[in-house]
Amino acid sequence: ITEIKADKTTAVANGKDAVTYTVKVMKNGQPVNNQSVTFTTNFGMFNGKSQTQATTGNDGRATVTLTSSSAGKATVSAAVSGGTEVKATEVTFFDELKIDNKVDIIGNNVSGELPDIWLQYGQFKLKASGGNGTYSWYSENPSIATVDASGKVTLNGKGSVVIKATSGDKQTVSYTVKTPTYMIRVDKQAYYADAMSICRNSLPSSQAVLSNIYDSWGPANKYGHYSSMKSISAWIKQTASDERSGVSSTYNLITKNPLSGVNVKAS
Repeated sequence: ITEIKADKTTAVANGKDAVTYTVKVMKNGQPVNNQSVTFTTNFGMFNGKSQTQATTGNDGRATVTLTSSSAGKATVSAAVSGGTEVKATEVTFFDELKIDNKVDIIGNNVSGELPDIWLQYGQFKLKASGGNGTYSWYSENPSIATVDASGKVTLNGKGSVVIKATSGDKQTVSYTVKTPTYMIRVDKQAYYADAMSICRNSLPSSQAVLSNIYDSWGPANKYGHYSSMKSISAWIKQTASDERSGVSSTYNLITKNPLSGVNVKAS
């Protein structure tokens, strides 16, 4: 055997991703046809076995494939009858790359499904596992969400976006952020009438809407975009009764403090 080569140095430990090994058998400078070659591995399997045989073709080459269902390192050796054993370069099988469906919400240290109601600029952490342990992250639409090197996602706009993680062994996996039922945006301080204009008449319909946001995301100033703020009092859309009385309700996205009967001329 003059050479033994693997077609790659890493593979996924899923029982399917295979490493192909090729040996070349030569004699007097010529390829040897119909020569039986014995392959042995210290990890993984050749079609369910740790040892197998293959026969060379006209070019003197014989090939086998190695798979594994668990992570580890494999060294494959090959020999012909009466010949010296040769060893291939070590190959590593890595666990399949995955992203956990449960995310860590930054503002309240809760782990679970991503809420379907969003606070703009709210953040959550994606958790990857498998691969070689080093990951790079990428967002297909940063206007909806950006992601940093640690897997922390910032929600910038309402919509759906795919976040991808790639491990150092070149596996890639996707996590789809689905369009929320609604997203709360925080703008500048304003009187009620101005707030209605800024929000195009789309103010929260009740304090419960904002209470649900608070429960899902925690205090808004736990996120970088709002970290300098101590209070974010948000208007609730007036009821017919509120309109007659010139008042509305508010809810504070940092301190909660639900209030009713607030003069709409106050800012």
